[in-house]
Amino acid sequence: MRRLKAVIGMIGLGLLIGAGAGFLLGRYVWPVRYIDVVPAELHPDWQAEYVRMVALAYARDPDLALARARLALLGDPIVVLQQLPDRSPAPLSPEARAAIADLLHALRSSSASESSGGPP
Repeated sequence: MRRLKAVIGMIGLGLLIGAGAGFLLGRYVWPVRYIDVVPAELHPDWQAEYVRMVALAYARDPDLALARARLALLGDPIVVLQQLPDRSPAPLSPEARAAIADLLHALRSSSASESSGGPP
């Protein structure tokens, strides 16, 4: 009986040491590195941050095609922008709100002109 308890104790100790070593190796020595992750696979908080950065990038360089392509990685660009205030984990700055409003206005204007046939 005493021998059985000693064996079980040694197995338990071995499991604890192995789990601790595995945690330390996975956390500090060989951590997981995510490279080239598409925005749709990000956590919703980071997706909201991505949309905010796209809007701020559009405010600096008004390339509507590029902004639309970046937002299309998350779905319909207009819907994505409309849902941002609800999905954002942190309050948006006035600069970000203005950039989002400008980009949303440009996307709506662009899609309205495309649906009406555009210029002749």
